[in-house]
Amino acid sequence: MPRGIRRAEEKGLRTVRAPDAYLPGEGRKEGSLCRGCGIVYRNKRWQLEPTRGAISCEVLCPACQRIEDHNPGGVVTLSGPYLAAHKEEILNTVRHMESKSRTKNPLGRIMDITEEDGRVVVTTTEDKLAQKLGREVFKSQRGELHYQWSHENNLVRVEWMR
Repeated sequence: MPRGIRRAEEKGLRTVRAPDAYLPGEGRKEGSLCRGCGIVYRNKRWQLEPTRGAISCEVLCPACQRIEDHNPGGVVTLSGPYLAAHKEEILNTVRHMESKSRTKNPLGRIMDITEEDGRVVVTTTEDKLAQKLGREVFKSQRGELHYQWSHENNLVRVEWMR
């Protein structure tokens, strides 16, 4: 290899990830209130805290913007004959994981849960939440779990079947 040229894996460099269009690069004003869900932007992050202190403006948080635009960050598809017999238990696991995750990150939410052709499709506002939901269903129910990322759109598709 010519001198001065380094391979990415040698230096531990990561590939550049496409920026999320729903997260403004400059951030929000301190004390911004989401008019959709009521979370507050404080200390450079969205928080579930009750409104205390001054509210500087009302905006839509990134999660509410995604919900309004019908543009999920993650899609979890649950399928297989096992699903029909244990659907309620699996959906309770999904809802519990979302509420547990939301205490740390209020932007990670379930947008919609639909049933089509014997499958359950869960859309989420963030790719990380979709991954967590798939992993939690896999841990509790076993089966097969597959991930498919779309780097340019910041979307993950998670498929679980059993």
